[in-house]
Amino acid sequence: MRLSKLFAAGVAVLFSTSIFSASNAADTLKVAHYDQPAQMGMPYGTFGANGAYQLYAIFDGLTFVDDDKKVYPLLATEWKLKDANTWIVKLRKGVTFHNGVPWNADAMLGNVDAINNDPVVSKQQARRQLATIVSGKKIDDYTVELTTKVPDPVLPKRLHIMRPHEPKAWADLGPKGYAREPVGTGSYKIVKWGNDGLKMTAYENAWRKPKTKNVEITIIPEIATRVQALNSGQVHIAWALDTGAMPIVEAGGNKVVVSRRHDTLNLILHHRKEGSPVKDVRVRRALNYAYDKETFVKEVMGGMTKTNGQPADSSATGYFPDIKPYPYDPAKAKKLLAEAGYPNGFDMKIEMVVASGEFGDTFQAMAADFKKVGVNAELVVLTIPIFVKKILKQQPWEGDAFTMMFESHPIADLTRVMATHSCNFFAKHICFEEMKETIAAMDSEFDPEKRLKLMKKVAQFYHDQAPVVFSHERPAIDGVSPKVKGYKLVNRVPNWHQISVD
Repeated sequence: MRLSKLFAAGVAVLFSTSIFSASNAADTLKVAHYDQPAQMGMPYGTFGANGAYQLYAIFDGLTFVDDDKKVYPLLATEWKLKDANTWIVKLRKGVTFHNGVPWNADAMLGNVDAINNDPVVSKQQARRQLATIVSGKKIDDYTVELTTKVPDPVLPKRLHIMRPHEPKAWADLGPKGYAREPVGTGSYKIVKWGNDGLKMTAYENAWRKPKTKNVEITIIPEIATRVQALNSGQVHIAWALDTGAMPIVEAGGNKVVVSRRHDTLNLILHHRKEGSPVKDVRVRRALNYAYDKETFVKEVMGGMTKTNGQPADSSATGYFPDIKPYPYDPAKAKKLLAEAGYPNGFDMKIEMVVASGEFGDTFQAMAADFKKVGVNAELVVLTIPIFVKKILKQQPWEGDAFTMMFESHPIADLTRVMATHSCNFFAKHICFEEMKETIAAMDSEFDPEKRLKLMKKVAQFYHDQAPVVFSHERPAIDGVSPKVKGYKLVNRVPNWHQISVD
């Protein structure tokens, strides 16, 4: 049920005010979020909204990619190509970690070693995005040479993903201890990281000094409850809302801030699963024709975004406007199902998460449309920690499909999507052996025109093979109190050091 309908029906949303502290409002920014990283302060873990928002307060990337794909210096100040497999990177001087240890070439090389050899770091999500980096060499205290195993034309963008940890603290605390007490170079350092949220305070020696002294982030899974916390003044920002929350936020005297997420929402089909109807490409195409995504975007999303039919979102390099989304055509869907041997449809199970934005609405609408062509979809709700375990093959999938984004975030490039949704990803939930060489060539091609041709081939193949039911590009919708000044969300990174509270 839509959030606005819940409120219109007069359903009371109840929550304990005890989860909110009595900190001085003038020096504390209070935020409500739907979840926190499954591994808390692991810097090389999640890049989803449940983790990236918090982690970028504590850690800095080496570079920063904005919404327009421009690369800016952060912990790295310069980078240049020495040869096809070698980059020279200069590091920012005068930066220290929260424990006072300087950021320099030794710290950088400790991180390079970790992503390749540490038994924990080497298995993290970021490792898969930084997999081309095989070694580093110290040139001087603030210059390193990075060697890649294959040419990597987007390495400067990838360095956005590298959120360096302090190597000695990592060794002393161990992975679990570091996750609770992370040590980064960011504007804020940890005071306490608990199961229901975290508290941070300004790092006194930060190279980007924040305007607000303290930050408290409280975990409130339900959108309706986050909105009520905002409207009652108990928090200043409510993250990850949906379109149904927007009029309620504004009616409460607060602002709605809409930002680009640089991803698309999809239903990923287990196309390699023996015995599943979705192993047949005709069935996968039928499900795409069965889903009325245009109506969903118009009526549920308020027309504020666009439908999609390819792996990259429209902000990314590797998006092609002439690859059109599947149109709504239930008659064609039924015809394809009959050709595949399912004239009366079939039953399927979809595993899904619902706490973030419009997830629940999207897949309820999708399931309703599937039913019209005879496909009965059972929706099974997962917690985010369980979902992460399934993605990492630590727990088996039980159904025919699961919900997930195709993310070009944060490097705004098709290669980012393929790192997770192709044979490049160890779990191989999407894997077409016949495309491995093309994707590898795309990933390593420096010539822009040649690279675009390879990207076009990949994008068209994914559209035609339909390993997912494509839906739409996701906006980030946040509710913000008028007391908050300077808030922006750029490429899923809050501008922490620039946010102030009246």
